[in-house]
Amino acid sequence: MATKEQLAKEQRIASGVKEILEFRGFEITKIKEDDEFMDVYAEKIGEDDTKKTALARFPKNPQVGVKTIRILGKLQAEEELDEALLIAEAPLTHYAKKESVKLGIEIISSSNPLFNIFDHEVVPHHIKLTSKEIRSFLIKYQISKHQIPKILETDPAVKAIQAKPGDVLRIVRNPILGEQGAYYRVVIKSTSRFRLTEVDSKKKKTAVKKKATKKVTEKTTSKTETKTETKTKAKPAEKKTTVKTETKTKAKPAEKKTTEKKKATKKVNKKTKAKPAAKKSTAKKK
Repeated sequence: MATKEQLAKEQRIASGVKEILEFRGFEITKIKEDDEFMDVYAEKIGEDDTKKTALARFPKNPQVGVKTIRILGKLQAEEELDEALLIAEAPLTHYAKKESVKLGIEIISSSNPLFNIFDHEVVPHHIKLTSKEIRSFLIKYQISKHQIPKILETDPAVKAIQAKPGDVLRIVRNPILGEQGAYYRVVIKSTSRFRLTEVDSKKKKTAVKKKATKKVTEKTTSKTETKTETKTKAKPAEKKTTVKTETKTKAKPAEKKTTEKKKATKKVNKKTKAKPAAKKSTAKKK
């Protein structure tokens, strides 16, 4: 059995969903409720005089996963619904968000207001321009669409009027706040802003890495240069040692010459000493 608080919450959500659908031009046809879901069906006649149907589902279990989104997508395909909305109290997981985008299911989270935000006097009215109005606007001011200021698709006012990326909005200024005239915004994807920041961060990271690699290469080159310098400085010392060895080797023949000279002088001295003895022997004979 549901408590009083749960019943009051469900009634509040049901009234908020009705208000959102009615603001979008739908009329509530029926409401189905069971132990798992509360479904609100609505219909409207479009611009081409074609009938459009919508379903807003509120799961009573606050934890919404991929399974609940796939069930709603299957129901949307079986009943040929033009629009499917899912009211989620708790934040969705990454895979659940991805699946909702894949199946074209609009998620209305607890952060989005479950009432007509344009009823408040401070909130300016947002009007979605037709293709003809967009062309005349661009021709008048001689600009292209990407030069128009941006507004994210996750903006509550954008969600309320069901504007999609690429649509141009005319926002009427509030005269109560002393504002006059109107200004324009083009709707962009919420991921485009994050992609730009990711790209910038990646560029910064790559630049930092390049700087770090440059510093490392500079350090390594400086080290190799110092090593080569020390090696080149050491080489002349080796030459000196080789020269010294050569001088030593050249000095050896000179030593031999001196020894030979000494031997020759000794022999001469012996000969000179031997001559007087010969004279004495001749004298005795006489």
